[in-house]
Amino acid sequence: MNTLDIRKIRKSLKLTQNELAEKLGVHYKTIQNWEKGGVIPESKRILLRSIGLLPASQHEAEAPLTPLANDKLVEYLPIPSASLTCLLPLAARTLEISITHIRETAHTYEKVQSPVSGADFATVLSDDGLGPEFPDGATVYFKHIDPTLFIEWGKVHAISTKNGLIIKRLSPGTEPGNLLCSCADPQFDPFEIDATQPDLHFYKAIACTSVK
Repeated sequence: MNTLDIRKIRKSLKLTQNELAEKLGVHYKTIQNWEKGGVIPESKRILLRSIGLLPASQHEAEAPLTPLANDKLVEYLPIPSASLTCLLPLAARTLEISITHIRETAHTYEKVQSPVSGADFATVLSDDGLGPEFPDGATVYFKHIDPTLFIEWGKVHAISTKNGLIIKRLSPGTEPGNLLCSCADPQFDPFEIDATQPDLHFYKAIACTSVK
């Protein structure tokens, strides 16, 4: 049961379901579901607060967050308001997500509070393909890495390619320089990419927050 009256909030802001959905990076049917009592992910509650869409009278006590530590969800203390990072919507995942892009366009993206320092961006998962540690609707926080120095095999990474952002677990490929990208869902076949190709940008998942 939600303690947030999302319909009342939307009405007070004079927003349509479509307009609120666009601000939160979800489908308008998701807003409809929330207004009927559906569970609102903690990441979206945080976003409502961080971008000022949640009136003071509707503020709730901070719920415990669940950052990622050794791929296990653990309790986390309420996070400081200064820990803000860019929240990439689905539409932005088709772009080249480089550090330069993030720095130059940070002002255009909504912000979300991060449970850890050092995150370069966050994005919301839209399926359960990465396993129970990364459930549908969870917000994952990524930090830029240099793949020539170190890649932590078996961990979730995001790779920005010319065809968009890939979010998978990484393992060594069958050929030198290749990476095997896989997930827990058997309906998605693993595939390999050439990690030496130019214009690739690598990020490691450093935290994950979701409703328990």
